[in-house]
Amino acid sequence: MSRKPARKIKASAVKNICKFPSTKSFCEPSHRTFKMVLVESLLEKDYCFHLEADSNVSRYYPQPKTLRLNSQYLKNREYTPDFEVHFRDGGRAFVEVKKDFNTLDEIYLHKLQLASVEMQRSGYDFLCVDERQIRVQPLLSNLKRLQRYRGPSSNNSGALSLLKSSIPAPKILNDLLENPLGIRLETIYRFIANGQIVADLSEIKLSLNAEVHYA
Repeated sequence: MSRKPARKIKASAVKNICKFPSTKSFCEPSHRTFKMVLVESLLEKDYCFHLEADSNVSRYYPQPKTLRLNSQYLKNREYTPDFEVHFRDGGRAFVEVKKDFNTLDEIYLHKLQLASVEMQRSGYDFLCVDERQIRVQPLLSNLKRLQRYRGPSSNNSGALSLLKSSIPAPKILNDLLENPLGIRLETIYRFIANGQIVADLSEIKLSLNAEVHYA
């Protein structure tokens, strides 16, 4: 079963439609590793890398729902948030992604305000995320590098147990790579991508000298 966007996503003079291989956009369990979703900008695509890496996020959907808003300034105005995000603690939120919210005019900000009220009535939080929060380096580059390795963590649980027995207290990534079991760097990246091995992705570009420890 698939979940379709609330409105048709199509290219325009102001939109750059992008595909993203999401591992968290399935409506129900699937044997597939990822589901290709469409987003409306490169910035939204970059935000997807953060959603993928956030262990608190269980699912997310682009262009999830269209609201119809009314006030003394807006009449029957449609608004579709960029994402719907489900969290592992049971919380849910709609998300608006913009390069800079400070550049928006008063009418658009008023529309977001109206939308926020409607969302809260339905039990959703409303999050506004801008470019400064998304395009943080070297974090974003590291997340992009690891995306290809994301997948079901149970697939490599046996290899992880062997790695822990062989290298019980690694300090840097290269310690793990020097394991005598022949476990390759690609597998270790998969452990990092799935949160089974922790590396600080915010401070330095992921390399063999990156500090690591088991989750």
